[in-house]
Amino acid sequence: MKAGDVTVHYHEAGEGPVLLCIHGGAPGAFGWGNFGRNLPELSRHFRTLIVDLPGYGKSDKPAIEGERTSAYAGIFFDMLDALGIASAHVMGMATGGAVAMKMAIDHPERVGRLVVVNSPGGISLFNKAKPRPASHDYYQGDGPSIEKMRAIMSRLVYDPSVLTEEIIQERYEASIDPAFMQQAPEGRGGDPGRNIAQLWKDLDRIQAPTLIVWGREHPTLGTDHALFLLNRIPNAHLMVYGQCGLWAPYEKIELFNRNVIDFLAPAARPV
Repeated sequence: MKAGDVTVHYHEAGEGPVLLCIHGGAPGAFGWGNFGRNLPELSRHFRTLIVDLPGYGKSDKPAIEGERTSAYAGIFFDMLDALGIASAHVMGMATGGAVAMKMAIDHPERVGRLVVVNSPGGISLFNKAKPRPASHDYYQGDGPSIEKMRAIMSRLVYDPSVLTEEIIQERYEASIDPAFMQQAPEGRGGDPGRNIAQLWKDLDRIQAPTLIVWGREHPTLGTDHALFLLNRIPNAHLMVYGQCGLWAPYEKIELFNRNVIDFLAPAARPV
């Protein structure tokens, strides 16, 4: 559908309060790949929209210069406008979580509740160096390959045995789509995080009740980042999953679904 000048691809299921789900970045990422396996349960409680970020999946691939977080947030507000949705719960993972927080900062009246999963936007409290993500150099050297994609995805989870060959192949094929490769913001060397908004100084402006979900074995952002978010966002709650990497919605699917539904559903405990 058209969101301003950008066509946004999305999946929709369910009725009730709107839940907008925004995926993370990295080569071959797209909405269904991050949240599609959560849709059957989430859609029992919410009108669930799983979007492809602009530049990813089947959404348009516009050239975005400079800071991307605000551009993505603006496009998703345009999408909600086009759908006649005044406000929504917003859930984002990694880059998608940064976009979700930016939406809550810029237009608090339009974000009901917020779920942030393993997302940048804070500051490391301990400054412990993490290994450079393999995804940063995915398109370098000999170019993309199924072996490189397997290595990337193995670092997304605590236990790589949970990854099927189908999932790895699905992500690899998305990563070599010609339109995606031309505009891919990640995987070309350097630091793709340089174009993500520095949200840390504005986190106290988030009015939405916020659930922070973190995998203790996150490969690049430690739990100190989660603690920073917890201490800066006024009405925040933190859940840390042990033996879990970045891809918590998949690796801990039943626990994750239950926690999100309990937090967002009208009958959830008071926050």
